[in-house]
Amino acid sequence: MPREAITPIVRFAVNRPVTVGMATLGVLVLGWISLTRLPLEYLPTFSSSSISVNAPYPSSSPQEVERLIVRPLEDSLSTINGIDTLSATASASNASINLTFVDGTDMDMAAVDVRDRIDRVRHLLPDDLERIRIRRFQSTDLPILRVDLSADWKKERLYEFTEDIVQRRLERLEGVAQVDIRGLRTPELQINLDPDRLRAHRVDVRDLVTLLRESNLNLSAGTVLDGRRKLLVRTVGAFSHPREIRELPLNGQGLRLGDVAEVAYAFPRQNNFNFLNGVEALTVRVHKTSTSNLLETANLVKEELRAIQALPEAQGLNVRIYRDSSVDVRKGLGQLRDAGLVGGTMAILAVLLFLRRLRTTLLVALAIPLSLVTTCVLIYLLRQAGLVDITLNVISLAGLMLALGMLVDNSVVVIESIFRHRNDLGEDARTAALAGASEVALPIVASTATTLCVFLPIIFLGTGGRFKLYMESIGITICIVIVASLGVALTVVPMVAALLLRGETSRPAGMVARMTGTYGRALAFTLRHRFLFVVSILLLFSGSLYLFSTIEQSFGGRTLERQVVVHVDTPRQYSLEQTAAVYDELYQILDQRRDELDIGDIAYSYDRSTGRSRGGFGRSRRLSIYLVDEEDGKLTTVEARERIRALLPTKAGVNMRIATSRGHGGMSGVEIQLMGHDLVVLELVSQKVVESLAAIPSIRDVDTSLESGDEEIHVRVNPERALQTGLSSQAVAFTVNNALSSRALSRFEADGREINVVMQYRESDRETLDQLKNVPLFVEETSIPLGAMADFELVAGPRSIERENHRAKVTISANTTGPGATFGALNQARQVLDSIAMPPGYEWSFGRWNRFQQQDQRSGLFALMLALPLVYLLMAALFESFAQPFSIMFSVPFAMIGVGVVMKLADQPWDNMTMIGMIVLMGVVVNNAIVLVNHINFLRQRGMDRTEAIVLGGQHRLRPILITAVTTILGMLPLVAPILMPQWFGPLEGRAATWAPIGLVILGGLTTSTFLTLIILPTIYSLVDDLSRFVQRVARAA
Repeated sequence: MPREAITPIVRFAVNRPVTVGMATLGVLVLGWISLTRLPLEYLPTFSSSSISVNAPYPSSSPQEVERLIVRPLEDSLSTINGIDTLSATASASNASINLTFVDGTDMDMAAVDVRDRIDRVRHLLPDDLERIRIRRFQSTDLPILRVDLSADWKKERLYEFTEDIVQRRLERLEGVAQVDIRGLRTPELQINLDPDRLRAHRVDVRDLVTLLRESNLNLSAGTVLDGRRKLLVRTVGAFSHPREIRELPLNGQGLRLGDVAEVAYAFPRQNNFNFLNGVEALTVRVHKTSTSNLLETANLVKEELRAIQALPEAQGLNVRIYRDSSVDVRKGLGQLRDAGLVGGTMAILAVLLFLRRLRTTLLVALAIPLSLVTTCVLIYLLRQAGLVDITLNVISLAGLMLALGMLVDNSVVVIESIFRHRNDLGEDARTAALAGASEVALPIVASTATTLCVFLPIIFLGTGGRFKLYMESIGITICIVIVASLGVALTVVPMVAALLLRGETSRPAGMVARMTGTYGRALAFTLRHRFLFVVSILLLFSGSLYLFSTIEQSFGGRTLERQVVVHVDTPRQYSLEQTAAVYDELYQILDQRRDELDIGDIAYSYDRSTGRSRGGFGRSRRLSIYLVDEEDGKLTTVEARERIRALLPTKAGVNMRIATSRGHGGMSGVEIQLMGHDLVVLELVSQKVVESLAAIPSIRDVDTSLESGDEEIHVRVNPERALQTGLSSQAVAFTVNNALSSRALSRFEADGREINVVMQYRESDRETLDQLKNVPLFVEETSIPLGAMADFELVAGPRSIERENHRAKVTISANTTGPGATFGALNQARQVLDSIAMPPGYEWSFGRWNRFQQQDQRSGLFALMLALPLVYLLMAALFESFAQPFSIMFSVPFAMIGVGVVMKLADQPWDNMTMIGMIVLMGVVVNNAIVLVNHINFLRQRGMDRTEAIVLGGQHRLRPILITAVTTILGMLPLVAPILMPQWFGPLEGRAATWAPIGLVILGGLTTSTFLTLIILPTIYSLVDDLSRFVQRVARAA
């Protein structure tokens, strides 16, 4: 882009100050409006490339679920185009299937296809399968608030109050989309059969089931004509009141259902128990609409909760908000404000130090709020046009904090050039503003373009992955900010400078003059000893590469939440009371050490099942320890985890273990999948794998997804006895199922809600094996006990069955010893697994979480490698030269030296955040070189000798390069401060650990790159220029 193309913009701004002033005022007004209308979210808007299918089927075994539900659905769903993996789990009373699609799949159409394939096989699924849920995870599915409710009331009263008052009042609030309640039991109509009365009246359970289903029915029967009227005909038989069910006739002698059963509303037996800080509670999760403001909606909900708590009927209700996304967003806004004030103040002081003129410094300071306001306008307009989907969230706010140090770069270069024309060349204010801004217009446009260019690889990263999510939100935000700052630098700055610098002249400060003179002599020395300095830099760069080889790699990601999870395995014979005592003991141990362990909240849950807690793959038995925010704590998550591990009590038959961490506190685990056709063979292979992994020093807490189910009784019908009586195995199974199962038999509507009808024996009549043996079976008018027809066997219950792509699967998980140990642990695990001989048809792979890590790693390296040639191509086009951009690109290895040093000193691993920092750094470090080389070219075009142009050009650009570098580095300090001063900011985790590494990389790389660009780049420029001339001579000679 020629300089002449930009000069008219500068000339217009200088010649039309009123117009530009009014436009600036308009931008300020629009910026305020835009800021109030930009959505505030916790995370960026994103949609998963996975769809989950869930089918609850109560009172069923894993084998039954696999045979009746999973396999038919697998066969049908696998025909959908674009599926990457199809995984399924058949567990007791539930089937779940997860479909992951390849990048680029239209997920809306995929959801339609999933529904269509399920409908096609619906006739093959059990008739009493109530519902199949299809869910596609999106960022809007994350709750903004998690609230625990507890009270010293009867549980039934708490359930009713929560559902009738809390849920309904919260869902009426503006901005609230949905309110979920975990742990809530809704009343059902229970028909509790009396086996003695059934036997006495010879009532068969099978007949009762048929009668209830056929009686509870409304059907449309068509239409009839009544004169000129067309009337719809409906047969009405559905129940509307429990009395109708109780009075249902069973025979012609006046026998009613109420004569053989108790019919009444009741709550189902409590199977799951949830506690927060030692008190049993219901968990309320509040979801906002996609268009509402997170802070406003959260405030409305909290105000409504306070109003509900003040109700007379709510006396004794305890409300505890223990997860609030608005707090993180508010902290992010506060950090942005603090970073702006601290970083901006330091940057302004740096400008004042170099320019020594208050008016000029205030002019640079003006660029910060103007650029931020313009950024808000641009984001809002781009959102309205549908070009970007950026919201104000914790990630985009991090992008704004990163961009704060770059806001003044363009304005500093422009005002310094104007300042030099005004003072050194003696031009009047208007001429200096026009000439100074025009002179540097091309290099600052080029610098801005290179920063934009490094984020182009986002387009090619596909649709998934944590790296893509972070890179897109941070990158687009930074791009919009620097475009806004470029506009301010080319319009508002020269316009205000032409007015503000009238009548003001000064000579350069003594410090600046001495610095410039010393720098000129240093440049002349390096130009006389070019090869010596180039060799020195090559040696330094080689040393930095060695440093990088010693830095640990971790692509497990960092999260904002600090959490430790403990799973508990109990013996089969443990009662519910014994299980509760185990959790109460563990809670008391931790509760007494809250301050010592940085514990904020302790939540735990368990159910009536016995045995294992499913190794972290289920959530039925777990104790979650939420640590306080890093700024309020003393320990890292790893340190807290190890201390908690040491406190776990030892009890005979009870196994307590730390669950696999998947991102908590900046850690990650190892996850391995074994796949084949026979689950028994997989179990044998998994034992070898577990033993081998446990021997790796960096791996601990090895666990598998294999679990022992509850003990169960197998009822085997004797075929000879069945033949003699005329009863089939199906009839026996049907009778036993309907006598004992808690599955809903039917439904009816009452008081505006749908109520399940459940029929089974009274609880006191279905507790023992002897009672089961006495279940009556009817043949004509004869009652035969079940024990006379079948044999009974007590066996270990079946495990959950995991499958992937039509094959059985076992998942093995483990923790690593620290945040940076995951990459090495994965490599060691790969070596161990490659050494284990797998049976034919069986194989291993890393689990989905580790595949995500590897995807992030590949995405980061791809973006990094693609950004380098893109920057070179852009600069070649701007400079119309192949050689000069090559010399400018040396700024990147200059920066690598500083990056390696600071990462090693700070003991930071190479991960997603440092990768993003490197990409941002590549777009920033070349800016100084562009400004320097462009000015050297400008002087040479005026007829100056090359060496003289290099020395004078370096002296001219020393001050703006130092100012921009120092302001950017100072702007990073608020982000990097938690790494530099952990004694003030607490453990390096949460928000600090997530964003500080990006600032650290930029700070270290920019520091060395600035110094070496000023000293060594002119030497490389001269060598490349000599090489270019030599090539041209050879080409002409040929």
